[in-house]
Amino acid sequence: MQAQASGLQVSVHGHPNADTLLLWHPAAATDPDGVAALASRIATRSSVRVVVPVWTLHSAGRDLLRSVRYARESSVHPPDNLSVVGYDAAGIAALSLALNQRRLGIGLTRVTCVDGGPDTLDPISGQPLPAPSPAPVETAVDVVETDGDWARATVAAWQGAGWAATLVPRSQFTWRVNPSQ
Repeated sequence: MQAQASGLQVSVHGHPNADTLLLWHPAAATDPDGVAALASRIATRSSVRVVVPVWTLHSAGRDLLRSVRYARESSVHPPDNLSVVGYDAAGIAALSLALNQRRLGIGLTRVTCVDGGPDTLDPISGQPLPAPSPAPVETAVDVVETDGDWARATVAAWQGAGWAATLVPRSQFTWRVNPSQ
């Protein structure tokens, strides 16, 4: 289903009464069919409602935050039961969102960073991801394994700050876009 939220295009997949997962994928603008297929697969297999905003790096800061508002306001569950999965720069944004959720007045159940890296800036703030501060919330943090040591070091830093952080082996992470035909 396609929806419009204050000028933000979103697609919603899955049952409206299911828990909400916000899927931040950079290919939503360039390969909407491939991302829609991924979102439908996630919704079906995980029994969640998947909200996919269409955004670009140029508009990421504004659009990613607006998508959080849309996902929270359109959910039938308590708005702080939101999970966020971000790919590439949006994965860094998901981690940053976890760090700043109290300041933003939101709550998150889980955030997942896929394909993040040490030189990737947070598209919301335009800054590098800061070191995690002590966890004032019960948000689970997943980082999918990448080449090099960045993911492992990131998980260790989050765990050291008291977060429930997990390194997800790349071979076990199956939420990938199959390019549409």
